[in-house]
Amino acid sequence: MLVELSQAICSVNGVDECDIAVTDVDAKTETIKLTIRGPDIGYDELLKIAHEHGVSIKGVDEISVSKSKPVLQKPTSQQPPISH
Repeated sequence: MLVELSQAICSVNGVDECDIAVTDVDAKTETIKLTIRGPDIGYDELLKIAHEHGVSIKGVDEISVSKSKPVLQKPTSQQPPISH
């Protein structure tokens, strides 16, 4: 189930990585730690996939958001070839 869940999560728009670790197992459930990384994760789509795979989200412990800055390229100076 974890492989299928991780593949489905990675199919969500904006998801680049998905890590799943089982943290607890009892008679009826498994508790997992799910870490998802990406530039613009489609949260609603993510919730839909979780529900389709029988995942119940009990809480969110941490969210990290950063604003990316555009990378500026240095202009290249193209000098004409020197002819002798």
